[in-house]
Parts: sequence; structure tokens; C-alpha cells
Amino acid sequence: MKTKLWAVLVSLFATTTIFSAGLAEANGTLVGTFLYKDPTTGVVQNLVSGFFYLHNATKPAPMEKFFTQADFILGPGNYNTGRTSVSVPEGTYYIRFTQRKVIQGAYRPYGPPEPGDLTWMQTLPITISTNKTLDLGTQLYAYPFATAPIKITGIVTSAGGVPLAGRYVRAQTEPCHDDGYNYDINQCGPVKNLALQPTDTNGNYTLILRNPGTYYIYTSPCISASYKQYTGNVCQYRGAPGPVTVKLGDTLTVNLLAY
Repeated sequence: MKTKLWAVLVSLFATTTIFSAGLAEANGTLVGTFLYKDPTTGVVQNLVSGFFYLHNATKPAPMEKFFTQADFILGPGNYNTGRTSVSVPEGTYYIRFTQRKVIQGAYRPYGPPEPGDLTWMQTLPITISTNKTLDLGTQLYAYPFATAPIKITGIVTSAGGVPLAGRYVRAQTEPCHDDGYNYDINQCGPVKNLALQPTDTNGNYTLILRNPGTYYIYTSPCISASYKQYTGNVCQYRGAPGPVTVKLGDTLTVNLLAY
């Protein structure tokens, strides 16, 4: 059985080198070595056929990067070492790396991850420059795509307890602040719109996250949290009492009070 699977892999990699959506002439190189550590046994294995999914960062930020349509799908990687090297047009991208599970002897490079896939993701955009190599590293650990996503749910209400419809709620990796002088704002750090959804007619919202960690939850009447001092600050944001920490499979309730 192992011999047959190996033959399938060799045949696949011999005929499949680059998958893309409108790939232009490549100007830079992106490399990385991807691994997976079994949480039960502790055994580390190389990801033998992963694909880079790149979303142009000049476009509107993905609200859930795992499910945003990729501009480029590049790969697969080296099937012995997990080392992947691909040519990428110059630009700035959101990025994830996914090893798709085998179905009927073939890896599937296209589409969002599914249960059984192994995925690594970086929330900060990466930049590819002409004739330059960007090395993401040699110990990049992927984790299994969860059958149960991370969910943060709740309701946004006014001070009088009235549910507020159409208020945007987002999860940020850094707290928001403004400096109080030049009506500027940090937009909640370098990772913007990691998860962003409007409330429904009853003031309810649900954020879907795939990356465990600590998040700051904010609500605003606007997609952007831009501070508008001279127009009554119509986009003023309100935050939850404190940050929340979530792991794969969690469902957490966070209610917010807004103006």
C-alpha cells in the first residue's frame, strides 16, 4: 500500500508544478518549510504536498482569510522535506499554506480547507519583491482544520437595552486607541478586519475564527473605526470589557454596549 501511494505522489508531482488564478510573470520567490506535530504522539512529520494560497493585500481585507478566494494558488512543495519554493509576482499578500487530504489517491489544490486538511496561516501580509527571496522559516507548524470553528457570538445593545441592528463587530489582535490630538486612530493594530460581521435585526452577531489566540472585540456603526472628531465622531467604537482568549472548537458569548 505504501509503495502504491508513493508511486501516486511521484506521478502527481512529476506532472503538477504550479496552480494559479491568472498567474503573471513571476518576479520574486517565496519559500518555507512546513511541519505538523501530532498532538497525541508528539511525532513531527513534513507536509509533503502543501499549496500557498495568496490573496492580494491591496484588495479589501478578507473578513475570514481561510475562505477568501485566492488570487494565486502555488505549489506543491517538496514531497521529502516539506520545503516549498514558488515564484510569485511582486506584491503584498495575505497568505495561508494548506496540505489537502488525499481523496482517491490525489491531493486537491483548490478550494477552502476541509476537515482532514492541515493548515498554516499568517495574519500579517507578506511582501514579495523583484528578484528577492522571502524565507518564511524552517519550522512552520500547521494545525488540523477544525470540524468545529471558533465562534464568538453576542448581542449589541444601547445603554437603554435596545438591540442595535447593522452595527459592525470585529475581532482584533491588538487593542484600539486614538491619541486624542490629531483625531487619528491605530485601526486596532496591523491586523484589520480579521473577523468582521454586522449585527442582524435583533442586534445579534456571530464571528467565525480559525486561528486560536487572544482577541479584542469592538463594535462600531462603520466598517472602519476611523475617528471623525469634526462630524460628531459617527464611527466611534466601543469595546468589550477586556480581551478574550479562544482555542479551536470554542464558542464564546461576548455582549457589547454601544452608543
